[in-house]
Amino acid sequence: MNKNITFLDCTLRDGGYYNRWDFPPNLVADYLQSVARAGVDVVEIGFRFPENVGFKGACAYSTEEFLNTLVIPDGLAVGVMINASDIVTDGTIDYSVLESLIPVPAEQSVLSLIRIACHVHEYPTAIMSSSWIKERGYKVGYNIMQIAGCDEATVKKLAQQTNDWPIDVLYFADSMGKLSS
Repeated sequence: MNKNITFLDCTLRDGGYYNRWDFPPNLVADYLQSVARAGVDVVEIGFRFPENVGFKGACAYSTEEFLNTLVIPDGLAVGVMINASDIVTDGTIDYSVLESLIPVPAEQSVLSLIRIACHVHEYPTAIMSSSWIKERGYKVGYNIMQIAGCDEATVKKLAQQTNDWPIDVLYFADSMGKLSS
């Protein structure tokens, strides 16, 4: 296998939209073992939502307490996704919300990756959170959504902005499969 490629599986995080992130514990345990055997490098276990509106399962919050109940196979890294709309307020980062979502440094957590999902208009502000997250010891990724509506110049400008921040990975999410070369 080419180790220049990192495989990230987001089945629980993305699949949670269908069941409110309420997965049976034995399914989560089996899933972690299966993705590790399949050679996946990183599993995005779920989200970290700041507040509970209506019922949502453990993978909606992926708290440290929940993560500490899991048996994580050796060699499998764990990440979570945070929505930029939860941390960006009036064009600035709300560090109190960020602190509540990432309460401990990486050395005290099962997590190693924090990915921020953002729309194109949120990205210039959302990337400012990367320094704080990086100082906490986490790898930092940004997932720019609905990128297919952007022209090539905009995509290049977004990529260029990344160079000024301590970002490990930039994802362009083409969920509708509309990007073309």
